[in-house]
Amino acid sequence: MMRRWWIVIAYVILMIIGITYKDYLLEWLRTSDTSWLPAMFLFSVLISSIPFLPFTLFAGLMGVKFGALVGLLINWFGILFTSLIYFFLSRYYFRDYFTSYLGKYKGINKFQDQFEKNALMAILFGRMMVIIPHQVFNIYCGIADIPFRHFFIATAIGVLPPMFMLAYSGEQLFLSIHKLLLGLICYLLFLLCFFLCYKLLFNNKLEQSKK
Repeated sequence: MMRRWWIVIAYVILMIIGITYKDYLLEWLRTSDTSWLPAMFLFSVLISSIPFLPFTLFAGLMGVKFGALVGLLINWFGILFTSLIYFFLSRYYFRDYFTSYLGKYKGINKFQDQFEKNALMAILFGRMMVIIPHQVFNIYCGIADIPFRHFFIATAIGVLPPMFMLAYSGEQLFLSIHKLLLGLICYLLFLLCFFLCYKLLFNNKLEQSKK
C-alpha cells in the first residue's frame, strides 16, 4: 500500500512540474541539442532503477527529442545497465533481502518451469513481453541459478524491441499518427509471432522431458 502512495505522489509531482514548465519543456523537446546526450544516458539509468518513476514516459520523450534510433540507444543503455546492477546486487550482496522482497510477487513463480527448461529463452520472453516489472525480473534472475552470460545476452537482445517501440512511438506521435498506428500493429504482430514460437518450443521441450 505504501508503495502505491509513493507512485501516486511521484506522478502528481511530475504532473505539477510538467504543467508549470510546459512551455520550456516543449521548447526543449523541439531543439536538437546533442549536448544533452550524456545527461540523458545517466537519467535513463537513474529513472529505470527506481520502480515508481515512469520510465515509459521518459523513453517516449527520448524518441521525441532525439529520434527513434538515438532514443532506442538511450533507453536500451538505461535498462541494460540497471538490469546488471540489480542482478549483481541480488546475487552477491543483498540476497536475503531481495529473496523476501520477491515474496510479494507470486506471479514470478509461473516462470520457474520455463527457467528450468531454457533460461535463455525464458529471459528473452520475459524481456519482450514485459509481463513482470523489470526490477523484479532482474532480482529473480540474480537469485536463481542462471548463468550471467545467459542473463546478459537475453537481456541485451530482449529489451531492444520494446525500447525501440517506445522511442519510435514518441518520435511519430508528433510526426505521423498513421505511421505510429502502423508501427504499433506491426509490433503487436511481432510479439504474437514470438509468443507462439516460444510456446511451441517450450511445449516441445516439455514433451521431450516426459519421454
